[in-house]
Amino acid sequence: MPKQRLYQLVSLLSVLAYGWLIYNYFFLNTSEEGITLCWFKTISGLPCPACGSTSGIIEIFKGNFHKAFYNNPFAFSSLVILIVSSFWVAYDLILTKEGFYKFYIKINNKLKKKRIIIPIILLFFIVWIWNIYKFLNS
Repeated sequence: MPKQRLYQLVSLLSVLAYGWLIYNYFFLNTSEEGITLCWFKTISGLPCPACGSTSGIIEIFKGNFHKAFYNNPFAFSSLVILIVSSFWVAYDLILTKEGFYKFYIKINNKLKKKRIIIPIILLFFIVWIWNIYKFLNS
């Protein structure tokens, strides 16, 4: 992916993610209302591996780390990735650097290795099974 396109995409997704989090934090109670933008859940009726991440991040903001982990363990990594990537891209754009792009290329190349990607895929399946289990027992 070209550098400019990557930076535009990360910037757009960051703005949308921060907007969605702010909207959920101040105007909705996602853990009780069950608001979803998940197309997979809408179509299949089952949660995807990322379902519960927004509620989890909101619980992190509230200091409820156990509840955040219960909602979705990916909430912690998602929040870190959102904060770091958005600030890193802004830093690169302001100072005309390309550190984030170089990091992206490096990570993209590492993800092509089976010893890296297979454990990540297994982790996604474990969280997905957890989400389905919670859904079926609620």
